[in-house]
Amino acid sequence: MYLDYLWKTLTQLGNDRGRFKPLGLPILLAIVTLSTLSCTTSPPSPPSPPSPPSPPSTQSPQSPVVNPTSPPIQDDRGSDSPDEKPPITSSVLPQTNAQGDYTGKSNHINWRVVDPDPKGLNCRMGAQTIEQVWNPSAGPLNIGSWPATGTLPPDSTFQAALSPGGFILTFDSNNQPWIFVESSSGPEQTNNCFIRANTNYIEPVTSTR
Repeated sequence: MYLDYLWKTLTQLGNDRGRFKPLGLPILLAIVTLSTLSCTTSPPSPPSPPSPPSPPSTQSPQSPVVNPTSPPIQDDRGSDSPDEKPPITSSVLPQTNAQGDYTGKSNHINWRVVDPDPKGLNCRMGAQTIEQVWNPSAGPLNIGSWPATGTLPPDSTFQAALSPGGFILTFDSNNQPWIFVESSSGPEQTNNCFIRANTNYIEPVTSTR
């Protein structure tokens, strides 16, 4: 619109040569300036459409935190790799906790009964075979509720059987240790059953008598 007006004005001034000469240069400069502005000025861009909402996350929820105060159930029934098995000739004595229970990965096989009960120390076994008991897929063991299949008299000795992992302790569902008796002295020669691995009942010895 402004350019049409300027051209019309310029045309009128051109008819009058006397007025055009002094005003011609300013009018031409005005025309060039307005032409440049009209070419460089662009209409405002339309607003961008809103971004679509992000899809819900498919990441798996975080695993629940295990209570650090809960005592872990120890389980030496499974087979360890060969470099983790102690030599059969080793005599590493198991340690005890505050309750007198034997703990740790020991393969000490020679033991003596110290339980003063004249009836002897109960030796328990369930309906499963020892191979089934020592299979990790057997799940938690409730050895304390199994029937007594024999007794070991006071001061008798016995030899512990090594589990497939190469150790002597088997832990029940209450995290209490037991030892599977492979052979024993005494009149009954009780074997193939479990006795509680606690200082109130047994103690390790360096050799059998």
